[in-house]
Amino acid sequence: MFPREAMPSLGGTNWSVFYAVPNVTTTNAWQTWQKPVGAQWVYILALGAGGGGGKGAGGAATVASGGGGSGGSHTIIIPAVLIPDTLYVRVGNGGAGAVASGNGTAGTQTYVATQPLTGAAYLVATVTGGGAGAGAAASTAGTAGAATTLGATALTGLGITSTQVGKAGGAGAAAANGAGSAPALGNGPLPNSGGGGGGNGTGVGGGVTTTSTEIPASIVNGGAGTTGGNGVNGIGFNKPIILDPRARQSASILVLTGGTGGGGHTTGQAGNGGVGAYGCGGGGGGNSSTAGGLAGNGGNGGDGLVIIGAF
Repeated sequence: MFPREAMPSLGGTNWSVFYAVPNVTTTNAWQTWQKPVGAQWVYILALGAGGGGGKGAGGAATVASGGGGSGGSHTIIIPAVLIPDTLYVRVGNGGAGAVASGNGTAGTQTYVATQPLTGAAYLVATVTGGGAGAGAAASTAGTAGAATTLGATALTGLGITSTQVGKAGGAGAAAANGAGSAPALGNGPLPNSGGGGGGNGTGVGGGVTTTSTEIPASIVNGGAGTTGGNGVNGIGFNKPIILDPRARQSASILVLTGGTGGGGHTTGQAGNGGVGAYGCGGGGGGNSSTAGGLAGNGGNGGDGLVIIGAF
């Protein structure tokens, strides 16, 4: 699956999916895409990485941590003649969840460029990552992904572009035995969400709000309260994206969700936040409600994603 997965070219479309290079955000993370001979149009979807969830202070605190925000998305359809034969792709890495009392780490930016450079003049598509979930003594939602950044290049202006900012994570419980908040599902080309907030004491972790009838509610529930249940990893976590023109429904994943929040514990170790799917936030760690109890770790944010189709 890593670093690049080429898809079948049946039906006149050639698909490529790019995943993040693990633990690398520098120039070594660039991957290349080659324009197929005969292509007339190129479709690009860039998804920013999700932010990591926070970790609370533990020990009789009535405050749990927030989930990380989701990355934004950027799509562009552009005449193939205006695209160089080679494009350079750098997929953002998901932010780490907090393992000590405090905030998680923000997700990193995703780039598609005409050269392996991040200057605005080289960018065809780019989008920021989701913000980190807050922890420690603050019960704050994970910051939403910042507004999509467009490169100041003629290639962007010559295409049909759509952008979507990221979604905020859920806030952690702000009261004794309170539940974590559930983040909303975004409406981008691959709908995604931030991570759920952590619960406190008997409170459960925040799940993920979705109106889709195809997603059973039990999959997106947060961690159990009282006993410190861990949050659940997001829908689509670590699954390959399969785009096969031979199938009626060719995408293996239609919706992506953040990790759910860790559940609270009344006396001991609270639950950890779940890990986010592609572009989604990690869940906030749960918190204990009595002295000596321990807060759960924040979940990691999901890596970004880039899909390029030529037809």
